[in-house]
Amino acid sequence: MKRNILLLISLLVGIGASAQSPIRLTGEKQGTDNQVTVNNFDVASTADKTIVTMDFVLDSLRVPSNRYRAFTPILQSQDGTQRQRMKTLIVSGRTQDILFEREGIDPLYADNCDNVRRLKGQPQTVSYTDAVSAEPWHKGASVLVECDLCGCGDTLRSQLAELGRLLPPDPKDLIALTNATPAPDKGPFTLHGSAFINFVVDRWEMRPDYMNNAAELRKITDTLDIMVRDRNITVDKIKIHGWASPESPYEHNRMLATNRAQSLTNYVRQLYSLPVSAFAPAESTPENWIGLRQAVEEMSTDVLPHKQAILALIDDDTIEPDPKEWRIKQQYPAEYRFLLTTVYPHLRRSDYEITFNIRKFTLDEAVEIYKTRPNQLSLYELWQVANTFPAYSDDYNRALQTAVNIYPESEVAMINLANVALERGDLLKAETLLQRAGTSAEAENARAVLHILQKDYDAAEAALTRAAALGLDVTKNREAIRQLK
Repeated sequence: MKRNILLLISLLVGIGASAQSPIRLTGEKQGTDNQVTVNNFDVASTADKTIVTMDFVLDSLRVPSNRYRAFTPILQSQDGTQRQRMKTLIVSGRTQDILFEREGIDPLYADNCDNVRRLKGQPQTVSYTDAVSAEPWHKGASVLVECDLCGCGDTLRSQLAELGRLLPPDPKDLIALTNATPAPDKGPFTLHGSAFINFVVDRWEMRPDYMNNAAELRKITDTLDIMVRDRNITVDKIKIHGWASPESPYEHNRMLATNRAQSLTNYVRQLYSLPVSAFAPAESTPENWIGLRQAVEEMSTDVLPHKQAILALIDDDTIEPDPKEWRIKQQYPAEYRFLLTTVYPHLRRSDYEITFNIRKFTLDEAVEIYKTRPNQLSLYELWQVANTFPAYSDDYNRALQTAVNIYPESEVAMINLANVALERGDLLKAETLLQRAGTSAEAENARAVLHILQKDYDAAEAALTRAAALGLDVTKNREAIRQLK
């Protein structure tokens, strides 16, 4: 009866291969069956290396004193056309081990091997690790072990067993995300709003108790109350712009709009102990044709049958305001009355603009302010707060989402939150954010990563070319494409 060696595959840590049935490997001599067990088999893929590790359990392996057994892991491409031999583990009998020490390892394996002596009749485990340069064909390759059971290097007599396959690399392990750093500048900030203040017909005296004025005035005063009480905020400028509706003569409307805007400015000024310089001269627009056009544009022809004709009159710059308003009134009287009662009141409004500064905070202060008043932080300060948390942790991601909420027009904020989405695999959100992220090197790199994750490698290469032209090192992402393509 021939001696047999069974290689039992026990994959406790894996790369996509599950435990297999024993594989019988036939030796060259008569004798009792032997076996070798492989435990803790694993393959790690990095950008540069493919690393194979395992434990050879030799407890039941019998090696004659004057012989050796050789085990060589081999990487084999999916199509079987390419092979790469790795370091050989030689297990020597006592006499053979002494000969190797005196005369050197067998030339068949001497250039890349580890030699261990088999401890006769004792439990013995040998840990194996080897790394080779990563190649594109390693993706999906099989990991085989060649067992030279005669110690003669005759591959025709050697036996092969498959340990498992290398899973394709996870693109997220290969890509490099590059965040954009906001400028450290802070402010000034500007707040805009509209109040619909009512005035007595043909009058401009400010009456806070008239109609709904108390509620409308609070739109301005509630904001200013908060600002003047906050020691972190300095009000720089308050500007009020008044609008009148198109009915009545243009010059009359000019006088009303100007005086009403000034009246509201004076009223607000006397409520606060702010420098006179904090109040800009009142501005006004005599007739709000912009608002009228927008209102008409949004109406259906069921409500306004002559909508297009009225829009044509509004858009006709060759007609002066008074004749224009008169024509609408004369040609479309029913629709004019409808506009007069439902639209014109909303055209009489007072826009306000408050420009203010918020002092710069130290990092410790910013961390505390972030908890209750994050809107007082600049984009740079929010970025600093985010980086007090581990990258891509929930707290880090939440801080960058807050930055976008507060600064929705910031391209830098869009880029950094897009990187969060890419790291989490939310490609739809990343794509949406990157539509508003501008054309900086960091934005182009993020687009390249998005295309890599979408497996659109041509688009990724184009984006990386743009990023590189702007001075960004894109070597890692180009290598990721090489490995994944």
